[in-house]
Amino acid sequence: MVFAGLVLANLLVYFVLIVPSSVRLSAGEKKYAELRKRHTEAVLFKKEKTLFTGIIAGVPAQKDMPILVKELVQTARRLNLKVEAINYDIPKSVSGELAMLSFSFPIEGRYADIKRFIYDTETSDRFVGIQELKLESAEKGRVKMNMKLVTYVKGQ
Repeated sequence: MVFAGLVLANLLVYFVLIVPSSVRLSAGEKKYAELRKRHTEAVLFKKEKTLFTGIIAGVPAQKDMPILVKELVQTARRLNLKVEAINYDIPKSVSGELAMLSFSFPIEGRYADIKRFIYDTETSDRFVGIQELKLESAEKGRVKMNMKLVTYVKGQ
């Protein structure tokens, strides 16, 4: 009888105290793992936020567009390329928003100089991408190229 009473008390303690606490422990471990995951994501976001802030700071404003064009023209002239009329329209955007701006950049010169200009444009520190290239032969030994460049500008 005593033995049966002790077994019954042991089972009662097991099911009343041990089983619920192991369920709570399992739930606590899941919650802890979720919190660790969220903390890791928050730390990663905080690091990436500073990187994106630097990228956004490097995006030219609408008022800086003539400076970008001037730098491209100077690069082309340094490579002995003839630059024709550059056309661009600055899109209307809300202050702080980014807007995509594409513009034509027609040049003429030797093929090697044009090739170097393309390389310089692709590797520049500016956020300028080449969207389209059209090459035509011009007079002897010269090539005409019309580039369509794309960049992003911040609203005023």
